[in-house]
Amino acid sequence: MIRPVLYVDLPGIVYALDQRARARQSAFADFVIASEPEPRSGPAALLNALWPITPTAHTWLCEDRWHLLGLAQARTRPGNQAWDLTYLAAMTSPGGQAPTIAPDDVLYELAQYALNAAILRGVQRLFTHLDDGCSALELLNKLGFQRYARELTYILPAIPAELAAGDDSTSPSPLSGPRTLLAALHSDGESTRGLGGIQPDVPLRLWHRHDAWGLQRLYDACTPRRVQIAESLTREELLHTRAGGGYTWHIPLIEPAGAAFVLDRGVRLGGWLRLRFGRGSQPHQLWLLAHPDEPDVPAALVRFGVRVLAQHGQRPVVCRIREYEGASIDALRAAGFEHAGTRALLVRHLTMRALRKREVPALEPRMVYGVRGLGTAQTRLSKGEKIHYATRDH
Repeated sequence: MIRPVLYVDLPGIVYALDQRARARQSAFADFVIASEPEPRSGPAALLNALWPITPTAHTWLCEDRWHLLGLAQARTRPGNQAWDLTYLAAMTSPGGQAPTIAPDDVLYELAQYALNAAILRGVQRLFTHLDDGCSALELLNKLGFQRYARELTYILPAIPAELAAGDDSTSPSPLSGPRTLLAALHSDGESTRGLGGIQPDVPLRLWHRHDAWGLQRLYDACTPRRVQIAESLTREELLHTRAGGGYTWHIPLIEPAGAAFVLDRGVRLGGWLRLRFGRGSQPHQLWLLAHPDEPDVPAALVRFGVRVLAQHGQRPVVCRIREYEGASIDALRAAGFEHAGTRALLVRHLTMRALRKREVPALEPRMVYGVRGLGTAQTRLSKGEKIHYATRDH
């Protein structure tokens, strides 16, 4: 039996238990899909544990005689037009007994239940990701999920001394906090010249909310057409998934600090950089986009970002980048980043575009988008009748 659980962040709790169990050479659950935990401070993590409520989450449990067999969770993107399937797992030994249902069957039923729930709520797209080469990829393909890109994870284990050093004697000490650095940046008229003596190779300024349009144009220039069609991101979704890093909330003055910069060329943005300072056991994080007509920008952004992160202590730096961003990948490798993993990005389109003067099924597989492999596959609730669209001449 599969039943919904409203607003409870139970998958995150089970995932934390599984990570602790794996540290002791055992397993609590088999997570084929798991979202990255948000880097939170101690007080924020405590508040999240005491009040594990996520208003934008939809959680489902698979049970058999009150024994938990598996769980899934999807989170709503801004605009309510798309969901992210953030958790999908089958328990390894529910109730201390051997599972009565095969784990693959549990995963399949949970994923299909999530699809049907999205269809009933009018969701247009369902996104997810999992490790490239995972056996669950075939299972999701049966439900109509299509891989549209790969995302590479690069890690800089230790910041090199030449990048950690400042340009002059005015460089701040490694004990300077990130908020001190950001305060220095704001006090210098939003120019990066005053950031502790760190001189970027290209003129950067702080990111503003009104740069959203320029960021969307930058995304269009950096992203292949097939990926743009597959994602169909609105401006709110782009700010949530790329500019905002996908974080839903934070506590000011308690959460780890972050900053974003843009290279403003007047008529367009030549580059975008976002930094998030690590805290506790969390590494630093770095995101970037560079215009394809600016071949020297990726290296300049990476160098500047790493040097700013170095002012908040020596810890690893993590960067996730798409496989088609070749210039940025080369810049990361030149700076000493190492490839640490690859995950597949999947999408399932639940609606289709109507065609004028054509009779088409309401959810016809693999059509309209003009891209091989993109489209939909029918589920229990997607078998519609043929409907006439726009049959009158205007």
